[in-house]
Order: sequence, then structure tokens, then C-alpha cells
Amino acid sequence: MSIKILATEAAIPSLRIDNKFIGFKTKTDFKWIEKRTGIKNRFYINKKKNENGSKLALKASLKAINKSGINKNEINFVICCNFVGDYIFPCMAAKLVKLLKLRKSGAFDISANCTSFQIGLSLASDMFKTNKHLENILLVGCAVQSPFLNWNNVENCMYFGDGAGAAVIARGKNNSGVISTDIFCDPTSYEDVKLEGGGSQLPSKYYNIRNKDKYLYKMSGIETWKQVITNQPKNIFAALKKIKRKIQDIDVFIFHQANKILIDYLVKKLQIPEYKVVYTVHKYGNTADASLIITLNEALKNNKIKKNDLVLISGVGAGFIYGTSIVKWD
Repeated sequence: MSIKILATEAAIPSLRIDNKFIGFKTKTDFKWIEKRTGIKNRFYINKKKNENGSKLALKASLKAINKSGINKNEINFVICCNFVGDYIFPCMAAKLVKLLKLRKSGAFDISANCTSFQIGLSLASDMFKTNKHLENILLVGCAVQSPFLNWNNVENCMYFGDGAGAAVIARGKNNSGVISTDIFCDPTSYEDVKLEGGGSQLPSKYYNIRNKDKYLYKMSGIETWKQVITNQPKNIFAALKKIKRKIQDIDVFIFHQANKILIDYLVKKLQIPEYKVVYTVHKYGNTADASLIITLNEALKNNKIKKNDLVLISGVGAGFIYGTSIVKWD
């Protein structure tokens, strides 16, 4: 079953955070931050403007629906990719159905962190195959990370930003859409990127001054780097092998925007021409579940994707979950 991405859009919160601010908060040389990450700015929700995750997701969704040319009530499924919604439950997808005032829509969330959007795109494609009544799916990626940053550790705060993106997906023609997907998990470093506090193992009622850091991000940059450079190439080659394609056949690469230095390393290792790679990490930082859709939207906005192009979308989520999809663009 072919699918077509009718439109994409993004929503970036209003509070711009530059490296000087990060450096001041963490007593770190701000020039070192850019050298280490390739990030110049990131954006946080502004509580004074009452910004939150669902409002960002709603803004991106409304813009994408408007651009797609369909009526919002033609959407009959909402999938939201996020790991921290406005509430622990209900899911954010259900809240979007409410905020959009959709008359009849299914809804669920996906929690696979920074590869959630790629997995959501693959799931949406499969849903069209098995449900002939589906017309349009709204696929949203949303991340609000700023409330969970640990300012006592520069590594656990300098990368991350907030944001959202949305795509309206419909049935396609001419064998377009997702033509290959590979997803696998290597949990050997499961404990190295996590947000422990607030889960059922350590509920919020046990928060105290002694364990407060467990309610904030914890990340080992070294372990993340080792995981990515070892497994993401394997994941990419597995997706290519399924359709008997090579790296050289891909026209546009959309990687999760974790760290520009890391992306550059992968690009060099895989011998990918740099002009084929889309970067947004320098502008928005690592926006987790929103990263892939924000970057895809940027590519489309700048006319980097043409009809019949092969677009490779590849993400890595905490856990570690690897996902790559190859899309023939309609």
C-alpha cells in the first residue's frame, strides 16, 4: 500500500537559549559547547506565555492540516510520538483529538524517544495496508525536555531543546511511501540514557532533596557515542539490503539531530556526500521525538526533496532503539 505525506509543519517555542546562557548556568566555556556539539541555539517552552507540549503539537498540527488542503474532520487517526506528555496519562494523542475537535478519530502515543517519528511513519504505512477505511493520519512528534535538564552537569543539559512537528499522511499512488523499514534494539546500555524519577519504580511521591537528580535527565555521552557509531550503520544497511539498494542510491538523508559532531562522523564513515544530509541541530538542538519531523519539514521547506527521491529517515532512541525507513517520495 502506497502512502503520501501531504504536508509537514513545525512549531518551535518562543524562548531562545544560546550557548552563552548554557555556559553561564553550568560555568562552562560557551565556545567549547558549540565545538563539542555543533549546537548554537535551542528553544524552551516559555511558561510566562503558558506554552506546553500539547499547545506546540496543536500549533504544528493545525499548520500541517491547513497546508495539506484537507478538512480536519477527514483525519481519522492521530498518532503522537512523545515520551513525556502534559500528563503521565491520558496520552497526548487523545488530547490532540480533543483540541482539534475531531468528530471521529482513533488515537495512541508512541514512546521510542528519538526514533519515535520514524517508527510512527512505518506504523502509519502498515495501518493503511490493513484498514481500507482509513483516509488520513496525523502523525505528530513532540518533545518538552527543558523541565528535566540537570544544570549541575553540562552534558545533561547542553544538547536539548523543545519543539514539535506534524505530518498529514494519506493513501498514495505509484508505489510511493515507505518501501523499507528496519527496527532493532540493543539494550546493553539501557541505563545510560534515562529519566528514572516519576516512573512506577520511583514515583513522584518519593521525591526529596537527596534523590532529586533522579527526576532529571541522566546521560552518558561516551556510551551513547559508542552505541550510535556501532549500531546505526548496521540499521541503515539492513534497511537498504531489504530493497537491494546502496547508500549511493539515497537522495536525501534525515538523521536524528542529536549532535552535529556525531552526525558528521556517521556521514564520513558511511561516505555520504554532505549535500545530501539535512541539518537542523545547530538551530534547535536535540529535540528528541520531534527531531526527525522538524528536520524533514526543513528539507521540504527548502526544496531539498523532489518527486521520486529516495529519502532515508534514521533515528536512535534511548534504550537503545534503532530505526531506519526509506521513503520513495510522491
